[in-house]
Amino acid sequence: MDLHILEHRVRVLSLARRGLWLYTHPLLKLLLLPQRCRCKFFSLTETPEDYTVMLDEEGFKELPPSEFMQVADSTWLVLSVVSNGREVPGCQATGVTKIARSVIAPLAEHHVSVLMLSTYQTDFILVRERDLPVVIHTLAGEFDIYKEESGECVPVTSDDVSNGFLKAKPSASPMLHPVQSPQTRFCVLTVAPDTLPAIATMLIDVLFYSH
Repeated sequence: MDLHILEHRVRVLSLARRGLWLYTHPLLKLLLLPQRCRCKFFSLTETPEDYTVMLDEEGFKELPPSEFMQVADSTWLVLSVVSNGREVPGCQATGVTKIARSVIAPLAEHHVSVLMLSTYQTDFILVRERDLPVVIHTLAGEFDIYKEESGECVPVTSDDVSNGFLKAKPSASPMLHPVQSPQTRFCVLTVAPDTLPAIATMLIDVLFYSH
């Protein structure tokens, strides 16, 4: 399998629910009018506590700073696993079992925190930009690694990003974490971009008037 480091440099931020009124226009622009901005990577997730937004630096420029927005200090890079020239898991929402085993687990052994972003068709793994040398050294033995540069995929080797990296020894003890499962049941679906105008009103209701 191949591991692609996408061109996007992503910012992760939290929008307080009480301040959503200030961001309604730029969020609608990013979601429904992508041709009006240069943003190429955008994700919006609503929870009972806040709205979590992941977007590239061009999209980040669309959001005005305010007391309602908290931005993570780190810039994140997006990793995508490709098998036989196709992203996995393919065209079905099958979960992240293979990716978790082959990518996330080795990174966890080297104390690299990741963010997972799953879509209907594929899964993305976000890593902090400063952790890239560790990521490449950790995964180079398992994957052929490529980096997108101006739309082209360029091979990356561990020698390209050494930065004084010393490979850590894997932890001998298993890592245990508490797991909480909400009662909410989810429906996962995919929407073609050209159908957005027909469902725009429903999306606005769900995103901004869920109460």
